[in-house]
Amino acid sequence: MTIEFDEQGTKEGLQRIISRAAARSCEKGGAVMVLACDANEFTPRGIDDILQSSPVPLFGGVFPKIIYQGHLLETGSLAVSFPGAAKTLFIPELSDSEADYEAIMDEALPEVDSARTLVVFPDGYSKRISAFIESLFNIFGLEINYIGGGAGSMSMCQKPCLLTGEGMKSDGAVLAFLEMESGVGVSHGWELLKGPFRVTESDRNTIRTLDWRPAFDVYREIVEPHAGKRFGPDDFFDISKAYPFGILRMGTEQIVRDPFRVKKDGSLAIVPKFGWI
Repeated sequence: MTIEFDEQGTKEGLQRIISRAAARSCEKGGAVMVLACDANEFTPRGIDDILQSSPVPLFGGVFPKIIYQGHLLETGSLAVSFPGAAKTLFIPELSDSEADYEAIMDEALPEVDSARTLVVFPDGYSKRISAFIESLFNIFGLEINYIGGGAGSMSMCQKPCLLTGEGMKSDGAVLAFLEMESGVGVSHGWELLKGPFRVTESDRNTIRTLDWRPAFDVYREIVEPHAGKRFGPDDFFDISKAYPFGILRMGTEQIVRDPFRVKKDGSLAIVPKFGWI
């Protein structure tokens, strides 16, 4: 596995690092994973020709920031070459209430018996990520190691953020089946501030009440004294992005979910994303 890096986040830089990574992958019959920063401002019109010209399977996503050699970057792109046989698949319509993802994958999936790692990048603003994840586990179970996370930006607007050999996509998920073994060696680093609290009423990605009280009332009582700031009518996410919710799990770190909007009834809308790393 090798990594090519473009610090500037330009179209020309992206073309260069994909070309280099693909050349290495071609030698070993592998694939290329591309991770790009949202501030690069890539668009389908701007980079689809680059993605479509890759001689090997290509997959990846656009994210608010990426980490490279210990540095947190707001601009830039990475192209990672993976050795060994690899297959990729794009699952569309990840917000379609009628979509049967198990049937879609059963029909479209390539032969993946030799795969040891499944990389999954969904559009973080798609509405049926949970149903999609459940379908993945129903099909593959625990016989494969899952790695991935929701792609997208912090703008709270859905736009093309998935990178495939067909171009940039939105409202879907990119799957990459790799022969190589993998493991998770990082954690999110968030520390517990207060809790636990019981979610006593919710609706999809909205938390209505915590311990039978309006969710925002409870959240504000904890966050404002610690942050030294008060929530105003237009700056909720400026503060809340540093204070996500944590969902407790037995024997491992918490699952983190970000509140991004207060509704009129005092409930909190949560970014419908997911991630294993």
